[in-house]
Amino acid sequence: MTAAIDICGVLVQTRPERLVEVGQRLAAIPGVEVHAQDHQGRLVVTVESTPGRSTIDTVSGLGVVEGVVATSLVYQYADGDKREQESAS
Repeated sequence: MTAAIDICGVLVQTRPERLVEVGQRLAAIPGVEVHAQDHQGRLVVTVESTPGRSTIDTVSGLGVVEGVVATSLVYQYADGDKREQESAS
């Protein structure tokens, strides 16, 4: 059985002086991976679904992480279980 895929790309803005701290907080969240950051306080992260928590729940929670100023969803891809889709047709 092919597992479902659900992934989002998110741009996270923080104050430049809090970049490292916020990056560490985000990386500690299950399903979140920090890929890039710049000196202006921007971080590029991906969010994948984890058991018991959807990507949208995790993405929604990024905005309340201490030090986060803003978040922008820039990419989303979902591909459910192939067998489940075929049997529904």
